[in-house]
Amino acid sequence: MRRLALLLATLAVMASARAELILNVTLDYDQERDHFTTQSVFSDLARQLSTRLGQPVKLVMTQNAERVGERIRTESYDLLLAPAQMVGLAMRHGYTPVARTRENTRVMLVSRSGARIANLEQARGKPVAMPHRESLVSYLVRGELNALGTTPDSYFGRVMHMNQYGAVMYAMDIGQADLAAVKESVAREWAAQRKDTKVVKAFNQVPMAGVAVSHKMDEALRARVREAFISVGQEMEARLRRVKLDSFAAASDKDFEFVSTRGFYTPEVLPGATLINAAQAKTLIGQGVPLYDVRPKSHYREAHIPGAINVTYELNSPKEPDADDTLDRFDLTRLPKDKNAPMIFQCNGAECWYSYKASRYMVRRGYTKVYWFRTGIPDWKASGYPLERGA
Repeated sequence: MRRLALLLATLAVMASARAELILNVTLDYDQERDHFTTQSVFSDLARQLSTRLGQPVKLVMTQNAERVGERIRTESYDLLLAPAQMVGLAMRHGYTPVARTRENTRVMLVSRSGARIANLEQARGKPVAMPHRESLVSYLVRGELNALGTTPDSYFGRVMHMNQYGAVMYAMDIGQADLAAVKESVAREWAAQRKDTKVVKAFNQVPMAGVAVSHKMDEALRARVREAFISVGQEMEARLRRVKLDSFAAASDKDFEFVSTRGFYTPEVLPGATLINAAQAKTLIGQGVPLYDVRPKSHYREAHIPGAINVTYELNSPKEPDADDTLDRFDLTRLPKDKNAPMIFQCNGAECWYSYKASRYMVRRGYTKVYWFRTGIPDWKASGYPLERGA
């Protein structure tokens, strides 16, 4: 029986080693999509990976980033080769980055000199052209404006999304838009041809694309996948460059941390409220300022800051800076009636929207001493301060 059990275990390991891996390749909207050459490059890459990993790799190429997002949430893919924002999304759903393009990119907001737009503030209220809504460019523009507490539709006079990437700059060229949002390489190329093009805003650099693997993949196979991508060979690297990718380097979560939080995390500013950290919150609490934990009661019971008062903010509006908060519910009868009374709002950290919404809700209703403890519970714990359980 013991030998039989050992044999069955060995066969199971061998079967697992030969199991088919699903590789999804999602292209950004400035890459060739249905061209034979592009299909050929990634088909050959999948075959090369099959050889290197010792098990079959099935290629699934997609054009619909939204549909890929749904599959990522259910971990339907074993490997994902995709633009940086898709890797960032995958990180929040059980995937780990193992490789990244050596080349970074960044989004640039450009205009013509005649538009007289010198900076982002002067771009307010102007019409802008951007690529497809699911492109890396549009994702990063949304994320940067989200950090400033607004959205493209609110900030710009009109937002025009172009399904054809080349049409973005053309829209500005013919006067349909005063601004265009594009990758740096496109902006530089356009500026070289048209000397009156100027950069209004250059956003942070991010990897152009990356490779992520499901958390279900064991460490040994994960390491082989990483090695296979960073050593694809000069011929494959040259072919990848022709489809607007690059050679690969080893990567970790840190490489995609910025892009994974942009647009997903709460804004970094809130006009009318004061942002505070854990030390400042502790000082204010010591001075008698009430701290309101606005998470659901179940979160509060699990762990909360000593002395925090649980008043749940019932969030029904979208997680967007300028969403309509009349859709939400917040019991003001449990809060100070004096609009000059100080109060602190806190939840689960920068990615948690309860405290942002609660703070904004109070500011919009005329409260003048609102303290937003944006970094919340994680910052409190990291500072070495105690938590307690129970109601």
